[in-house]
Amino acid sequence: MKMFSRLIVFLFLAACGASSPDGDEIVTQWNVQSAIGMDALLLIGAASGDLMQAHIYPEEIAAVRGKMSAEGIAALDTLDAVLRQDLGRLTGPSLAYIFSAGPVATLDDVIESAADPIARLRPGLETSPNWDAREFESAAELMPTVHTALLALRDTGFVEQYRQESLPNIDAAIASDYADVISRDVIPEQERLLGRDLDPQIDIIIVRYAKPYGMRILGQRFVAYYGWDARTQLQIAAHEIFHPPFDLNDAELGDLLSELRSDPWLMSIVQDHDPQYGYNSFEGVVNEGSTQALDQIVSDRLGFADEPGKRWRESDGGMHMLAAALYHAMRESGFADDGGNYAEWLKDALRSGLLSPSEVQRRAALVAGRDAVDAWGPHRSADAGK
Repeated sequence: MKMFSRLIVFLFLAACGASSPDGDEIVTQWNVQSAIGMDALLLIGAASGDLMQAHIYPEEIAAVRGKMSAEGIAALDTLDAVLRQDLGRLTGPSLAYIFSAGPVATLDDVIESAADPIARLRPGLETSPNWDAREFESAAELMPTVHTALLALRDTGFVEQYRQESLPNIDAAIASDYADVISRDVIPEQERLLGRDLDPQIDIIIVRYAKPYGMRILGQRFVAYYGWDARTQLQIAAHEIFHPPFDLNDAELGDLLSELRSDPWLMSIVQDHDPQYGYNSFEGVVNEGSTQALDQIVSDRLGFADEPGKRWRESDGGMHMLAAALYHAMRESGFADDGGNYAEWLKDALRSGLLSPSEVQRRAALVAGRDAVDAWGPHRSADAGK
């Protein structure tokens, strides 16, 4: 048996004629697996200075930095300075996405990709709708630093330790998660709301160092923490496949969003939320709000949802009030039940006033409560300046 992470489950349900509890054929094909190379990238991100992971993995971060060479520590610090401090990006998730364009099953896989990103990563990244040649060039410039950090991590004995301490727990989580997700047919629900066909296969890579993030990487593939139960894994898959639920370059949609873009209350959310949560632009808030509202509808219908009001009062400091409003509007208008094309529904809702600034606040309050809505607005900025 190889000492690297192993593929535990790789079954195609439709090919096997699997059925849901009500007897319908399952469309969604679940693939749940481990990948030590992916975990290595995420540990580098945590050890480089991720603020949200510092209190989750303090012992692991201290151990890695304590064993690494001075050259390796310098590489970690450079990654933090460039990605987190200068660009405002999450180091681990950013690396996870870039390297998912190549093999990640072993530590040597990602080391080789860092040594030759043009041959091993660029072809896969070019297939993404988010492909940006200039961003890749910037990422490629960092690859020697990533390569140095990965080599230093290997020299600490990471692979052997991972096999002994992490992989048994990951293997157990894979078996448990697969047994629970096998009958959850999320793809047809997502197609019903997006108005287009999706790949029926969903890949979940179970790792140790993802917490607190649920990450979508290239394709319909997700990275998730082994300690989360299957319900959380389902919620991650239900959420991430929707990103983005509309054309990010749709000029007509951009024009229709102009009233919300100039609304002081909504812009308070954009500007005054804790930036460590991400979504630090108006477009990011709309994208995430849309995606959360859509995933809530799927989770509601398939029986693994959190209560929406509590969710949006507590998640990310209560910043996702737009998600609550969109969810309410989709339910009230019948879109949640009837389905269609979300991008067109959103434009129609903006044209008709269903999502005017006052309506967004009213609808969000009906879902999450008036106090959650009133926590935002120009007064928040003024209070912060005192």
